[in-house]
Amino acid sequence: TLTFLPDLVWSDGEPVTAEDLVFTWQWVTNQENASVNSAVWNEIANVEAQDDKTAVVTFREGRVNWFEPLVGNAIGILYPAHVFDNDPTNPNDAFLTNPVGTGPYVVESFSPNDQATYIINERYREPDKPYFERVTFKGGGDAVSSARAVVQTAEYDYAWNIQAEPELIEEINTSGDAGELVGIQTSTTEVLYFNFSDPNTEVDGQRSHKDTPHPFLTDPAVREALSMAVDRALIAREFYGEEDSATSNVLSGNEVFESPNTSWVFDLEEANRILDEAGWERDGDWRSKDGVELRMTYATSVNQVRQKTQQVVKAAFEQLGVQTNLEQVDSGVFFDSSAGNEQNTNHFYWDLSMWSSGPASPIPPRFMSKWYAGENGENIAQEENGWSGYNYQRYQNPEFDELFDQLLTATSQEEAIDLLIGLNDIVINDRAVVPLVARTFYYGIANRLNRANMELDNGWVGPFDNIANWNVIEE
Repeated sequence: TLTFLPDLVWSDGEPVTAEDLVFTWQWVTNQENASVNSAVWNEIANVEAQDDKTAVVTFREGRVNWFEPLVGNAIGILYPAHVFDNDPTNPNDAFLTNPVGTGPYVVESFSPNDQATYIINERYREPDKPYFERVTFKGGGDAVSSARAVVQTAEYDYAWNIQAEPELIEEINTSGDAGELVGIQTSTTEVLYFNFSDPNTEVDGQRSHKDTPHPFLTDPAVREALSMAVDRALIAREFYGEEDSATSNVLSGNEVFESPNTSWVFDLEEANRILDEAGWERDGDWRSKDGVELRMTYATSVNQVRQKTQQVVKAAFEQLGVQTNLEQVDSGVFFDSSAGNEQNTNHFYWDLSMWSSGPASPIPPRFMSKWYAGENGENIAQEENGWSGYNYQRYQNPEFDELFDQLLTATSQEEAIDLLIGLNDIVINDRAVVPLVARTFYYGIANRLNRANMELDNGWVGPFDNIANWNVIEE
């Protein structure tokens, strides 16, 4: 049972009611809307409004992570039913760029892939908040330029996810006097993801179809060799500044659910032997088998650290006889989940991709659903579900699915943690991914900001979740 604050209103002045929760559940679970959060909300069997301010939520089964669709980071977002004409089939595209919410700010202006400006929500529920009258978010550019804009030139007050080499972090902090780059350990991991489907074969107008196996990445020997060829310690030391942050787990950075059962090895000689033994023969520089060449496209976002990581990985793979072509995509496109965007992570139209991700909850079934296929592959990102399936790699493993189903019905935190570690171990031992580094996130923070009132992102909150509390230091 959920009770809404009696005087809570939307930014347009309409009251927030239990019917908004009913509508949100109906809208998110409507497959035509292609919500990326549909899997979590589908765990709810019914939402009933008992009165204007009271809702009763009934789950299909007991869930240890029952709270995620209601209060979870980026998942528990309430939609205003009246703005959608109380119609769960209404896509309301205008809402994407001019949303109505209950937060401290409302959109004043928005320029895609450039800038968004927010002004105070005069109907915000907390008195005398927020402090700042206007907040401007600037997109584009690169991590280093963002850091310099805060620490050195004071053009901006805050920047997040500053992914830069350690010497650059130190140089910016040493030479700038307007702010500081602050590192926070998170549960986010930089990972290489293998595509288990064929990105070069088209089926019914789409590539990377779940029923077209990848011509060589479905071979466990190839994945084993590629994993063994990656020098994670070098990447961690040279590009992240912490050699001991090299990891062999997808659940990293939190000792509660970090598996003690896995390890990683860097051994090019053994990797070559594995490919030889598996029948992938060299002809000059490159390998092939039964007419299939070991040739791949490896994509990631535009980012100096990631481009340097790409070079290290490419050099190692080519020593194995695997021809590797590199591709870089602007982050605004790479991470844009729009159904029509063929260069995003959802479509995964490459053989190999790389990005950071981590659990947004202390009990993270949704995060582990990245490798869950579901009945008839329903959780695999495909055209028929608007690319909203959370399994971008098209990974299908009945053992993983069976254990994941057990996780969803776990009734205690201890049971859930054991199952999470087991799921992590399946993904790692099957070489479905190559985890690289348990990341420290760097934030650029202006000296004038009062850090005591800022809650920096540890992976379970957003980079500005409590912006209503931010203010400046009084001189």
